[in-house]
Amino acid sequence: MADVRHMALWSQLRSPRAALLLVTLALCLIRARDQPGVGIGLGGTTATIVPADIALAALAVVAILELARRGVSRSAWFALGWAAVFCALVVATGAANGATALVSGTKLVELAALGLGTYALVHTKERFEALVDVLLLFTLAADVVGVVRFVSGGGGRQASFLGEHDFAALASLPLLYGLTLVLARGRDRRAALAIVAGSVGCILGAALASLLGLYFGAAVLVAIVALRRRLDLRGLLVTAAVLAAVTAGTVSIRSGDLGFLQSWFGKPASTPGQYAAGWSQRLIYAYVGGRIFIDHPLLGTGWYGDLPPSAFVQYLPDARRRFSDQPARYFPPADTDFIPQQTFDEVLYELGIAGGVAMLGLLLALGRGCVRTARRTGGSLSPLPAAWLAASIGALAGEGFFGGTALAATFWFVAGIALAVVVTQTETE
Repeated sequence: MADVRHMALWSQLRSPRAALLLVTLALCLIRARDQPGVGIGLGGTTATIVPADIALAALAVVAILELARRGVSRSAWFALGWAAVFCALVVATGAANGATALVSGTKLVELAALGLGTYALVHTKERFEALVDVLLLFTLAADVVGVVRFVSGGGGRQASFLGEHDFAALASLPLLYGLTLVLARGRDRRAALAIVAGSVGCILGAALASLLGLYFGAAVLVAIVALRRRLDLRGLLVTAAVLAAVTAGTVSIRSGDLGFLQSWFGKPASTPGQYAAGWSQRLIYAYVGGRIFIDHPLLGTGWYGDLPPSAFVQYLPDARRRFSDQPARYFPPADTDFIPQQTFDEVLYELGIAGGVAMLGLLLALGRGCVRTARRTGGSLSPLPAAWLAASIGALAGEGFFGGTALAATFWFVAGIALAVVVTQTETE
């Protein structure tokens, strides 16, 4: 409890601009549908304004004024440019698809203000640590809810108050922060708190994509520390032990969804669909999405968020023939919207090659900034932005890209951290 009482969060809340950033991050980690809101009619649909929307608008104004005052670094312009192109594609193509699609696209794009605000306002060690405090406190709260539901519900994956994928994606960030502290050989109590909180969240959320992202993040972290010749046996063993524990916990909860391993390495299926599981449904959705992309390669369908039946029903007969051994419930219903299952194929079939290039350009620009910073600065936290970015890329493979979700919020937040070079120059105490 002493660590909680002495968090940097409390002192940073005294600064109006820092408080705005911290409160905005906290609000964005709460699902928009769980926030109180006011509905506004817009072209036949309703746009619900929630507290996070207001905070993001205020943060965008403050960030723009701050950047106008102090300027934007040359390296950041590249990433900001690709982000702007991606956001413009989402809004413009969403507007072309009608009011509902425009609202969906705007809800996603507005989260970019969180990244912009993070880049503009994080310029001290204390402010960065305060942001980590928010992530850590939310993860701890989600852990408590998740554990209670796990025990009372007899086990299984837990969404807590976030959603399974969002829970695991969020928890991976403090976990990697804790591992960074371990590898830097400092602040053992804070490292332990972050690792335990993050591990519990990753296990309870049991998202295989976030587990993959955790591997990516840990690999990047260890590689950077090793290249600096600062990797010691203790840090490596702790990292390996944590990854093993999280993997074992996640796999034990998701064992029923790993039928593809049995289909690859086990006995041939004795009945059609014997090894069908969640992976089967994702494959079917990816097939349908791929067919959409092939027919609309340049700009895709335009942004919708959830695709209307008119955009995909024509591909369902071929999907049923192609995957005839799969249960009917794994196919998208023809009379309801198609809910994207993964960000990367969603971008391709809704924004086409143009959107794919914009997203790839943004990720490469962020990665370039992370690598450059890790190489040129000696701070003990300098590997963390690269590790967080790698983990976020993995997590995006497990869920569609939607506004009002913690997964999208953490992606844009990490993008801002990747540009906030000063963060990587801090030293552990």
